Amino acid sequence: MAGTIIESQLSVTTGRESVRFATASGRDDEAIRRLLRENPLRGAVSLTFEREPGYFLGAQIADADDETILAHENGRLVCMGRSVVRECHVNGEPRRTGYLSDLRLDASARGRFDILRRGYRFFRELHRGNPPDICFTSVTSDNVRSLRFLERGLPGMPVYEPLAGITTLAIPVPRDERKLARLEERALAHLKSWGLSVIPATEKHIGPLAECLDAHASRHNLAAAWTADKIRLLHAHGLAPGDFQLLMEGVQIAGCAALWDQRGFKQTVIRGYRGAIAWSRPWLNLLADCSGMPRLPRPGSALAHGFLSPLAIPNGRGHLVPHVIESMLPFAARRGLDFLTLGFAADDARLPLLRSRFRCREYSNRLFRVRWRDAE
Repeated sequence: MAGTIIESQLSVTTGRESVRFATASGRDDEAIRRLLRENPLRGAVSLTFEREPGYFLGAQIADADDETILAHENGRLVCMGRSVVRECHVNGEPRRTGYLSDLRLDASARGRFDILRRGYRFFRELHRGNPPDICFTSVTSDNVRSLRFLERGLPGMPVYEPLAGITTLAIPVPRDERKLARLEERALAHLKSWGLSVIPATEKHIGPLAECLDAHASRHNLAAAWTADKIRLLHAHGLAPGDFQLLMEGVQIAGCAALWDQRGFKQTVIRGYRGAIAWSRPWLNLLADCSGMPRLPRPGSALAHGFLSPLAIPNGRGHLVPHVIESMLPFAARRGLDFLTLGFAADDARLPLLRSRFRCREYSNRLFRVRWRDAE
């Protein structure tokens, strides 16, 4: 194998095969979207995470340093990976943290893990002068093939160190307006009994909102560090001040919940079902119709969900999370959303409470630190 790195490109030749690595630019947009669309993540529910109408519409969120690496073989895009570097809290201190995502290997290159090794080499060379302090990634728990490969510690690959499990809840949004009104009224009354009122945020709240979010984030490893400017920059990616609901304790912001609908630049598309979900889906949808809850979407359709993020609950009041969620359901319904999505550490003490309150659909991920063997 021969390889050279020149001006952010790596060309590798092995026998008659030639693979070219480079950082992505606007001219790669169509090929990237094709790769994401045609290569689902397999599991009980097969999903594609797509970026329509343009891949780069979801880049540089809140001024993050966003970079995508591509591998072309004989002119065809066969592999990609993305690095998003931003300040996150690690043991209470802001650190330059890289999140590795969008790792896709085209079906035409299935089994070609040599391409992944070379891609990681290219990534490391690009960042050798100013690497992130810490890199991390997440992998779906039922993506067994990828997990086995990444945990084998093969030569040329970085080390994947398990950090935690992540449980993502998809909470159904009721369709019945009267039920939504009852849920909201009950939630607001319960929050009021704990001395909290709920108001929509405006521009004047941005400064103290950033302070509240950052103080909350500092208690959680790998949570994003917040400033007022970063919150303002989110408006360009679909999260305006009015999308935040503030939990007020008197005149002080004690917490918040935001409804972030990212469908304008990022979509989760159902590509198929297998196992029990596949054969029971018609019956589950019949029950959903009877109860006024969302149906399991047909293959090929995008999941109508929004993220309940950022979310900050007053310290020591984790039992209020279900009430905060219920207060947000009417907002989600007005946006035409079927699900509210939010994630927790797999051992979070609030999960049993949420499972008992909501008929959630759950997705499991594993979180890893990614480091090179000779790095500190």
